Amino acid sequence: MRNRQVHLLLLLLLALLCFAPPHHCFGIGGIDTAPSPAPPHSGSFTHPKEAELANGLRVIVAERPSLPLLAVELIIRNGSEADPNNLAGTASLTGSLLTKGTEKMSAPEIASAIESLGGTMFSSGASDNSNAGVMVMSSKAEPALTILADVALHPAFKEEEIDRLKKQSLDGLRIVLQQPGSVASYVIGRVVYGDGEYGHASGGTPETLPAIQRADIVKFYRTYYRPDNAALIFSGNVTLEKGKEYAEKVFGAWKVNQEAPHPISATTANWKPESVVVDMPEAGQASVSLTKPAIKRDSPDYYPGLVANAALGNGFASRLNREIRIKRGLSYGARSSLDVRRDAGAFFASAQTKNESAAEVALLLQAELKRLETDPVQGNELKSRQALLTGNYARSLETDLGFASQIAGLAVFNLPLETLDKFIPAINAVTTKEVTAFAGKYLVPPSSLVIVGKASAFVDPLKKDFPEARVIAQSDLDLNRADLVKQK
Repeated sequence: MRNRQVHLLLLLLLALLCFAPPHHCFGIGGIDTAPSPAPPHSGSFTHPKEAELANGLRVIVAERPSLPLLAVELIIRNGSEADPNNLAGTASLTGSLLTKGTEKMSAPEIASAIESLGGTMFSSGASDNSNAGVMVMSSKAEPALTILADVALHPAFKEEEIDRLKKQSLDGLRIVLQQPGSVASYVIGRVVYGDGEYGHASGGTPETLPAIQRADIVKFYRTYYRPDNAALIFSGNVTLEKGKEYAEKVFGAWKVNQEAPHPISATTANWKPESVVVDMPEAGQASVSLTKPAIKRDSPDYYPGLVANAALGNGFASRLNREIRIKRGLSYGARSSLDVRRDAGAFFASAQTKNESAAEVALLLQAELKRLETDPVQGNELKSRQALLTGNYARSLETDLGFASQIAGLAVFNLPLETLDKFIPAINAVTTKEVTAFAGKYLVPPSSLVIVGKASAFVDPLKKDFPEARVIAQSDLDLNRADLVKQK
């Protein structure tokens, strides 16, 4: 009897699932309708405080004493945008090498010392900034900061470590440059910025990495790693007074005696839309992207831009994903990004698809950009996109390291610390009219098209709508040139 009851219950559950209304279905071929967003509510975060050392080092402290943890990040306000065009990857190598040995400690000794404190250490070089940091129990702050200062102020840049890191980077490049999506990201940089400061690959190319010598790394370090071009950020169980005391003790002797940084300006004034196809005959899929110059981080259009981008291609319920994945099953995911920087940023929308459907996806991307202006983002769609952005932002501030990273972004772009509290109300205040205006100003005008894949499968239908598209054979592709073509 009991088995029969269980059997009947299972049949009932199955029936309920089978006859559930379609708005509860999610996935390719289904219709997804997310629950209505909850009303927006304000958030309150720790207010960072700051001081400055005599050598010009900016010290920023976010006091968060609820847990006995401390995240510390040293930010240098220059990165790969300062690489010489023929030495792309210099900033990345310089940043990564900080933890690979100092004048007193080898890389294994640094790793062992940090692990003995129960902490983690990191360093890197990226666009617009380089960094080094540590995460540790607040009771271990002083010895951890001593190691951080040694790493940042006395890197050895040993030849064997440089050679090892270059080899690892080149091995990685050989793999990623066989993937259409990765190749497309490199091509997009050139299509948007040409020979400008953001045009070259931040991690370097197979040609530029071998050309970088120790002297180039040392020169980059001496030029940009200086206290008046840096900020030391504390987030966790520490006060401003204690943070400044730590900073004075381990970074107070840092001298401003290096060569002055030269100004960086990444202009896109000469940008013109174009269509580029990179033919990879062995590619199993095609990467399809639309891209163009966008806004700086300090643009007054920043918050409407974030909401417009969220509606277009941020998340499963975004318009691009609905149209390309859910309705048509042409991709596992379509997305867009608003990459803001100190100078002109970039926008792109992309999807990876079958080679045979690349031309169709290009038209769909184009149509969805235009629809942002003709079919305004409003009502629940607007509220859900705002909720997505504010929820992600609030979660990013939950950890000390996440909080420090948000402050680091403000320091890199020279924005007021009060901006930390303005994000949520500013996003919630964005109106339909502002989103539509942003789309009309920045997204609807012509974009550049970049497709990387097996060209023979899509180039003929593509030429019907993009007759000016130029095709570059994979063997002729040169990521070190603005025109992307090897010189014969």
